[in-house]
Amino acid sequence: MKKVLLALSVLLAGAAQALPVNLTEDFEASFPTWESGWLGSNSNLRNYYGVGQGRGNNPDGLWIHDNGLDASNNSLIQFGAGFGAQITHFSIDVTTFVQGALFEAYDMSGQLLNSSAITVMGGAFTDPGNYQTISFSSTNGVSRFRISNPTNGIEGNTSIDNVAVTLNGNTQHVPEPATLALTGLGLLGAGFARRARKG
Repeated sequence: MKKVLLALSVLLAGAAQALPVNLTEDFEASFPTWESGWLGSNSNLRNYYGVGQGRGNNPDGLWIHDNGLDASNNSLIQFGAGFGAQITHFSIDVTTFVQGALFEAYDMSGQLLNSSAITVMGGAFTDPGNYQTISFSSTNGVSRFRISNPTNGIEGNTSIDNVAVTLNGNTQHVPEPATLALTGLGLLGAGFARRARKG
């Protein structure tokens, strides 16, 4: 019986320590699959061609659109507060036809985390495409990122791919209490069955 209780306590202690979770959206699945995934569900990111539409002439990325949140010269992508607060690392591949495009990302307090000039690559027409990778870490989550240009339209002229985040351990990916309870009951039942056979 002591062994069963020890095994149960080790199981419960291990489950209480949530590990970081890595998520990547590579837009390789048939469209519009990504819209119901982690990125589409936790942000205002949309396909330039419209909700539920195809990828257009972009075989491996997404022509970015912010669902009307900002002017077409800019694309402002916001994460839901609960999701954004968990992001500890962010990475994105970007390609554009717009000279002078700028990528900026902000933490949950609105502080600038990253500001990077985007090199004109025009690499969205092949698979794999020719993209610039922008990557950074945060101790205060990521609330949003913005791709902007003062005069030229970003939406429809800028593509993203391989959006990846690392979430801290405070996520919903921790085993559910019901699962742990059932596992514990199973171990207790096995212990009682063993004890009954001995007696």
